[in-house]
Amino acid sequence: MYLLSLDLKNFRNIEELVFTPDRGVNVIFGQNGQGKTNLLESIYILTGAKSYRTRKDVEMIMRGSEFGVVKSHFFLRGREQQIRLTVSSKGRNAELNRGSDARASELAGFLCCVLFSPEHLQLVKGSPEQRRKFMDLALCQLSPKYLTDIKKYTRLLRHKNSVLKDYFQIPDAEDLLDVYDRQIVKVAAEVSIARKSFCEKLLLLARDDYSVISGNEERLDLFYHSSLWSKDDLSPESGIIKVKESRKTDIRLGNMTLGPHRDDIGITLDGTDARIFASQGQQRSVVLALKLAESAVMESTLGEKPLLLLDDVLSELDSSRQEFLLRQLEGGQSVITGCDPSFISKRIAASLFEMRNGRLFS
Repeated sequence: MYLLSLDLKNFRNIEELVFTPDRGVNVIFGQNGQGKTNLLESIYILTGAKSYRTRKDVEMIMRGSEFGVVKSHFFLRGREQQIRLTVSSKGRNAELNRGSDARASELAGFLCCVLFSPEHLQLVKGSPEQRRKFMDLALCQLSPKYLTDIKKYTRLLRHKNSVLKDYFQIPDAEDLLDVYDRQIVKVAAEVSIARKSFCEKLLLLARDDYSVISGNEERLDLFYHSSLWSKDDLSPESGIIKVKESRKTDIRLGNMTLGPHRDDIGITLDGTDARIFASQGQQRSVVLALKLAESAVMESTLGEKPLLLLDDVLSELDSSRQEFLLRQLEGGQSVITGCDPSFISKRIAASLFEMRNGRLFS
């Protein structure tokens, strides 16, 4: 899997641009504010995922324009394919291989990317929401079913919370909550099972990398922490029991307090909670190991290496971690942004592209 070309029109500060990357390492360099991250963002949304920078699609459109276009040609499953994505105030429309219009979410499972940005360096000590987002962004690319399930869960959660907030004003609210509980717990089980399996796969791959990166014998462990289920029982039946037990609390607070929207990843080093006790160096080693494991899980699932997107992250790592990460880029395609390309070009063969005011120069 690799990107052959990228054609942008009216995307953020980029009026028009054609990017023809090398199949190996590509470095986009230039001063801050020139559009480097915008280019990476445009590649990332080709996966069908939401932007990692904004929840509002309209913010990706160049000011003064009615819509933006991201078009790509890429090689996947032995043949050249293409995606055309149009972003407007009404959302995103996609066209795959010159077919009929489709929802952008239907692109899941085609062009897959692993993004590594400075924000991810807060993955260990950051909020549970950041760790849930880490799982969801990967799983939505790997499984169209997961994408459908998480969207359905979010919709049901919103409806149930509306009932909880207005509980005393809604006739038959108890019966309505019973209906929502049966629906929401069923899809919550699917989401949690997928997340738990993903964490187990990550751990198998991340543990060895962590030892190499950190240079010590600490044992890295990960576990999926569910607020709704015990460690080994993820059945809808047991979930219903827990949800009913929490109903009085949910009504008092006006929202559902248990479920995948409250779950987390537990991270320990030699049995101690990394979120509390890990040093900055240990945190960064864990995150680097997790992102590389994410790439490996995608490769094992898809049978092809995903595209790696590194958004100005090398400058946040020390020299040993930089060297380790650069060694992992061999054999696949990557796009790296940064202000100074010399560090990378001295250590690994790379194609260089300069970004100035939304224009690309090779």
